[in-house]
Amino acid sequence: MIERPSDILTGRTRSLLADDILAQTERLAVALENRSCLIIGGAGSIGSQTTELLSSYRLSALTIVDHDENGLARLMRRLRGRETPVAARNISTLPLDYGSPAFQAAIETSDRFDFILNFAALKHVRSEKDVWSTFQMFDTNILKQADLINTLAEHSPKSRFFSVSTDKAADPVSFMGATKRLMEHTIFQLSKQAGFERGATSARFANVAYSQGSLLESFVNRLDAGVPLAAPIDIRRYFMSIEEAGELCLLAAILGEAGKIYVPDLDAETHLITMQSAAERFLRANGFQAIPFVLDRQAQAFREMQQLRKNDQWPLILTPADTAGEKPYEEFVGDGEVANATAFSALQAIDYAPGPELSTLNTFLDKLRDTRSSRAALSRLTSETLMDWVAELEPAFRQSHIPSGLRLDDRI
Repeated sequence: MIERPSDILTGRTRSLLADDILAQTERLAVALENRSCLIIGGAGSIGSQTTELLSSYRLSALTIVDHDENGLARLMRRLRGRETPVAARNISTLPLDYGSPAFQAAIETSDRFDFILNFAALKHVRSEKDVWSTFQMFDTNILKQADLINTLAEHSPKSRFFSVSTDKAADPVSFMGATKRLMEHTIFQLSKQAGFERGATSARFANVAYSQGSLLESFVNRLDAGVPLAAPIDIRRYFMSIEEAGELCLLAAILGEAGKIYVPDLDAETHLITMQSAAERFLRANGFQAIPFVLDRQAQAFREMQQLRKNDQWPLILTPADTAGEKPYEEFVGDGEVANATAFSALQAIDYAPGPELSTLNTFLDKLRDTRSSRAALSRLTSETLMDWVAELEPAFRQSHIPSGLRLDDRI
């Protein structure tokens, strides 16, 4: 059986947020008693973990939406198969795209929600492949979010809105990071315009170890398949366990102060590690010594695979960090932002500072809607146009974006 230890990456044998969860137990119970929650993207790694935590509270209703019907089935089997009974009442799952007409109708005909947590996103830098996949990031990460807020403004005006951001929104260098930064502008400005009584919060956090689609998950898959691992050279990242990610979202969404972006309080010298080191630690935990191969020797790594394995060794292909939008190090706080202490000992918070004028943001959203609704407009769309649209709201992105003819799909 393949070992997937998080502590070898995080340096922690106990959750970073364990003390905060314990300290906030009563406040969480009071805040969630007989409340209704809508979870969007609830079948993903972080969404499902947060949903599991929420299901332990005495909610009046828990509605889980995700277009991945298999993921929803796995989540419900996990909830119904655990030893501790589910405390939430009226749990329902909807296998819907959260931007679809069916979803809109489902929301409009449901009872009001007290908390809305959105985990739906295109989250991979590798999705920056061509103009259409890049536009899909704009649609999923920004426009559908804006449409959701507009729908909920009439349906659930007294609610709290939470949406997951990313560390890559801090001084973004990729279109994915830029869409998440613009998502932050969207949720905070539109929720304020709509008059949400409990306001909006967000969270940026570290790489979640072994989450769906992550590089760590690929380590598990490659080890299971008996093939060399691959990792980029000189790329440094923070790591959190899936448990920690769910706890962070729970605290930020339910008890966080409106208008704040929550980030984990991690130290760069202690917690920032290279992806090469992460691969080496993972192999060591599974009884193998990593043997590095540069990308040009990839064929040799495959040829020597079986012999190395007999000696409790495993080839690790090291790829250049030369792909589009790849930031060499991870950071949570961007230029001009300040992270301050919070009521939670393991979390800091950035006060959202409005960037673009609301009218400029709405004009941008209208451009996205017009493009989405017209096949002709989509066929004419260019990456330069998308860059111009982002630069109108985040001018620094024109200089910070890291372009490349190479994509992560060409490497890892």
